[in-house]
Formats: sequence, C-alpha cells, structure tokens
Amino acid sequence: MQALIDLFWSKHAELLNAIDRGDTASMARLDRELDPLLKAIFESQASDPASIQAQFQFALDLLNEEADDGGCVRRNGYLLQTLVERYVSPEIQQSGRRREQSEADTGLAISDVTVDGVLDDALLNRISDRVMVIAPGYRVFYSNETNASRHDLPREALIGRHIAELVGIHRFRQEFKENLDRCFAGESAAFTYADQVNGQTVVIHCRMSPCFSGSSQLIGALVVMQETADRRRRSSAA
Repeated sequence: MQALIDLFWSKHAELLNAIDRGDTASMARLDRELDPLLKAIFESQASDPASIQAQFQFALDLLNEEADDGGCVRRNGYLLQTLVERYVSPEIQQSGRRREQSEADTGLAISDVTVDGVLDDALLNRISDRVMVIAPGYRVFYSNETNASRHDLPREALIGRHIAELVGIHRFRQEFKENLDRCFAGESAAFTYADQVNGQTVVIHCRMSPCFSGSSQLIGALVVMQETADRRRRSSAA
C-alpha cells in the first residue's frame, strides 16, 4: 500500500512541475497515470491496521493538498467516504442490528451509541444531539443526520469540509482547534459557547473525545454538540 502511495505522490509532484512549465504533453500523460493509481489505492481492501491507516492518511493528505480546488475536494470527500463505508460501516451495521429497534429515541445518550469510541451509525442518527468526527487536518470525517440537518445539507456534502467552514474561522481558532488537537493526542475536552440558530440564541455544549476505527486506530475526534435555550435571555424576557 505504502509503495503505491509513494508512487502517486512522486507522479503528483511531476504533474505540478509540468503545470508550472506549461508542458501539456506531460500533463496529459501524468493525468492518465495518476487516475489508475488513485483507483488502485482506494479500491484495495486492506487487512492490516497499518495499511488501513495509510489509506485514511492518504485520503486526508489529498484533501489538504487539493483544498483550493472545489471539484477535487468533492471527489476526495467521496473517496474518503468510501473508506468509511468499507472499514467503519460493516461493524456499525452489525452493531446496529443487535440493538432492539423499539428502543425509545429519548432514551439514547452518546454513551449508548459508541463502544470504546467506535461509532454506531444506526443509533447516532436517532439522537437529537449533533455528532461529527473530525479527522487530523480538521476536516469532517463523519456527520450524523441531526448535524447535517442543522446545516441544511445531506451528510455526504459535509464529508471532507474543513470544520472552520461550519463553525466560523474565529471560533475555530479560538476554541475548536486547541481542543481538537488535544483529542488527536488522546485526551478529552469540553467547552460551552453561545450561537445564533434560526434567529434565536442557543447555548451549545461541546464535548470532544478520541474516536477509533474498528481496528483500534485513532481516526479523529468525536464531537458532540448539544443545544439548549439561552436561559439568560428567557429570564430577562419574563
């Protein structure tokens, strides 16, 4: 796996040099060579944790490298989603089938929908809290339906986006970045802030903890955002 990835980046560097030189013949040739390499990397079914980690890291590196190209971001977000579906979803679905479907939505807490930090997607989509996984590089790796609905977007449209696009660059720099870095280092974090949602002030309690894949590899930070009404405003109105 790593050999394929190294070969891709070598040819990617050649492509950038060809673009700088305006060498259209080399650009066309390298484009033709890069596409099958990309396909081989993402379609390979890895069985060992090191190769799986290499695939995820490659997807994140590609997102960061081509972050200024909207078309590439969408493509790379889709490729990242294929890895999620391949390595995370099978265990998620198996876990979900073991749960009773009659379980009340209001009875679910975040501790009920994760096992040792591994996500249970079926149940995450039944709770009212907003849930994301943010990968190193600060890009969205996973979103539940509640969070996607808050942004009026389908879940797949959030994959690969930088968290600063969703919370604002100021809040990212002042509150999210440092706490996410703590999670990437294996710690947990929590903080509270106020925000405007549909013209109303809400208080958002944000909890972060490390999140792992089924192969026990750290894949990012599990972010749980719980919204409550601003009691101060309600008290003053009364």
